[in-house]
Amino acid sequence: MARTLPKLSDLVPRLRAKVEKLAEMHEAAFPERALALIWGLRTATEQRAAYKAGRSKLDGVKRFSLHNYGLAADLWVYTGDHDGDHAFFENRPPRDLGLRLQLKRGALSMYYRPMGKLAEEAGLDAGAFWRMGDGPHVQLNKHDRMCALQEALNDAGYHCGAVDGVIGKMTKKAIEAASGDAGKPWRVSWRASRLMPLRPELFRWLVEQGKAIT
Repeated sequence: MARTLPKLSDLVPRLRAKVEKLAEMHEAAFPERALALIWGLRTATEQRAAYKAGRSKLDGVKRFSLHNYGLAADLWVYTGDHDGDHAFFENRPPRDLGLRLQLKRGALSMYYRPMGKLAEEAGLDAGAFWRMGDGPHVQLNKHDRMCALQEALNDAGYHCGAVDGVIGKMTKKAIEAASGDAGKPWRVSWRASRLMPLRPELFRWLVEQGKAIT
């Protein structure tokens, strides 16, 4: 199975802006380090494969990852950039640059918690501070996720009113209308998902509809 290449353009605009801000802050704070976007959007097939391989507890059928929506990013820290010329990469840096990936023992406290602190300052949730210690992971917080959903609905022509992060009657009706037009019952309840009130397929469909319209 071909892996989806990590691209900033696959992240929703709200997340992309925050990741780019984080990259700038990280470069200023640690000029000898570089960040690499190693995971952005993860397809349902990739999620199921990760679950079967034991790399994720989320099966991509009943339980989803924010990566499936394009609402999360994994950022690896590399060191050895003594010139400070390479602050950010999409995917792994070229080998001839001689940068060293930091994922070994002690990297969480030395590299990823400092990155996570900057991520929180940029308005992101940082996995480095979770109990499981997912150092490279950053994601939109709940309010921003709801705003991203409302933006996707509005951009695709399903008007839900003000982008305020509140899933009220207008937003719920817009989700229902989009679900009907998409041809599948992709709406879910909050009981079924703590992440989003719709399945990843519908969210990505909305994003693509919005791109087509603009």
